[in-house]
Amino acid sequence: MRRIVFIVTAIIVIVLPLSAQNKATLVQRINEIKNQTEVYFWDQYTHPDADSAKINATKRLLLDVNSNRGDGAQLSVEEVMPYAKYINIDRGNLKQYFVYIKKTDAVAIGSAATPAANNPVVGVPVNTPTVTAPVQRSFVPDAFVQRVMETKKFMDVYKLLKSLQAQGQILQFGKLRDVEDYSSLDLILFDIHSQEIITMLSPVTASGKRTNVVSGYEDSLDNYPTNMTAVIWYIKK
Repeated sequence: MRRIVFIVTAIIVIVLPLSAQNKATLVQRINEIKNQTEVYFWDQYTHPDADSAKINATKRLLLDVNSNRGDGAQLSVEEVMPYAKYINIDRGNLKQYFVYIKKTDAVAIGSAATPAANNPVVGVPVNTPTVTAPVQRSFVPDAFVQRVMETKKFMDVYKLLKSLQAQGQILQFGKLRDVEDYSSLDLILFDIHSQEIITMLSPVTASGKRTNVVSGYEDSLDNYPTNMTAVIWYIKK
């Protein structure tokens, strides 16, 4: 019996350091990919459910993959997933999926079927530049963002999130100090003195920035001084 206990104890002692070492290796690999912006598209998403984390990470990756593709050549999640690579890291009871793809591979997907490349429009001379009218930019925050912004005060927003969590619309929320890595989490920012909401930010994108989900413009947490800002992170269902 003592021998069995000794063996089990030895296994635990060996496995724990190996697990920590493996996680450190994965984080190092992720950082290497993030630094090669000229080579890879990448993104990440954190969620309690692994499948949801993987799918949402891929959807976010698609925003960059499709950014330089025409309307007739936009790719879907199903088309990209066979070419994408994933790194999964457990963060407490959350699952983080990091997804990446070589830019050359992303460009090649479905290129043979791109109608603009192989089927010129009849009556339009080849190599003739076309002039397009400037598109007026319009951005409307989604219903959730509008509801939070209308709530205004820190404690009222906290109560709203608590209520939405009870209804299953919000899975988790908390303070930044509750998590090690909040780069893949949505954020709500408040003025630390007035306790009023300032704005809301998306998770970090492949460009290293967040999107301001109130204005639609690129933004960063660094734009808001830590000594003047209180932050709540949240994960929607």
